[in-house]
Amino acid sequence: MTQSQNVRIWASRAFMDSTRIKGFTADPLPTGMGLGQMAKLNEAGERMSAEHFPKEIFAKYPDKKEKKQADLVLAAGAVVVSAACADVLRQFELGHSSLYPIKLFQHDRKTPVEGEYFCLNIGERKDVFLPELSRGVTTLGSGKLLMPPNLHDDDVAVSPAALEGPDLWVSPPLIQIFFLSDRLTQALRAARMGKVFGFRACRIVEAG
Repeated sequence: MTQSQNVRIWASRAFMDSTRIKGFTADPLPTGMGLGQMAKLNEAGERMSAEHFPKEIFAKYPDKKEKKQADLVLAAGAVVVSAACADVLRQFELGHSSLYPIKLFQHDRKTPVEGEYFCLNIGERKDVFLPELSRGVTTLGSGKLLMPPNLHDDDVAVSPAALEGPDLWVSPPLIQIFFLSDRLTQALRAARMGKVFGFRACRIVEAG
């Protein structure tokens, strides 16, 4: 096995970061799907229409005024990104991933939270994760794979096929991690969004 040089794929640990989780709730979805189920399908790379996501979410706690949210938060089971983040993402090849408008309100359900936001549906999968060459992989009873939350550069190994296709994807059965191309990662970093995405460099390992 040899490490590819001068090319990069990046893993985001945003889904593992408890500071990304914000106190919002939502009314039942028109599909009848629970918020937790919606979140799991989204994490697994399912292509989902707008009706699978809440159009409005509300601050959960009456005594807390929600300020303008960061460029990526996890709220009411949804991956919520700012308009600025959505603008960066739209410049790249997203394949079947989608951005759906969502409104954020204070606990009174009337006062808007400052900012403009979108739900991000990651609707692309690539079978590129190499668990046997990655560090600290845990196999859950469901067969899904998990990596430690204190993820470091080069802990995650992927195949060179990661360099092909859309710029944003997941790689089941690995959960709580999504992947980005180098060009999308650098654009998000240039927009000062690196901290919320929690980028970690992956090792690209070629067979042989």
